[in-house]
Amino acid sequence: MFTREILLKNKVPVLHLKRKDNLFREDQKAVNLYYLMEGEIKIYNTDSEGKEFLISKVTDHMFLGEPPFLLGERYPANALIASETAELFSFNEELFKKFMIDNPEVLIEFTRAIAQKAYDKTLKLKSIVHLKPDERILNFLKIHKRSLGLDEEKRFVINVTRKEMANSTGLAVETVIRAVKKMEREEKLELINHKIYY
Repeated sequence: MFTREILLKNKVPVLHLKRKDNLFREDQKAVNLYYLMEGEIKIYNTDSEGKEFLISKVTDHMFLGEPPFLLGERYPANALIASETAELFSFNEELFKKFMIDNPEVLIEFTRAIAQKAYDKTLKLKSIVHLKPDERILNFLKIHKRSLGLDEEKRFVINVTRKEMANSTGLAVETVIRAVKKMEREEKLELINHKIYY
């Protein structure tokens, strides 16, 4: 969405983090909005028993923390660097407002990105509440491909573990494994060397 040049020109601070660094924690006041230039960040919650529930993975050229930042709320989840390194740009409220006023074309892109996330979360919630396991998994795969900007008509390797898929769909890992094998038999996806092609 944004280029490094436009961010540096507007004096947006750069952060360089490494694997397992925490960007923010659940219930921390959201005083910054982040734009991930390069890397991968895991957004997750932890239950009272310490079990992680993967909400999403943020990859290159994606925002994170928008809703709580814009609403002056607390982060509803944890953000952990999942790649070896990550380069992020960090906006405070004043800088964000100035940046958007000075770059109105970016404001439109930003608004569309937020709308897409809200739409995807609605579909995800709907699938958790209403759909059978294989339908939940298909929905997850579609949303995952879209979030990576992949062509929905072509098959790609889906670089997500069965556990991450289970956490994101509200299913047990064993249920995901059985459903994925069933979907392979029905030719809804392919399994090659235990990797999902969808």
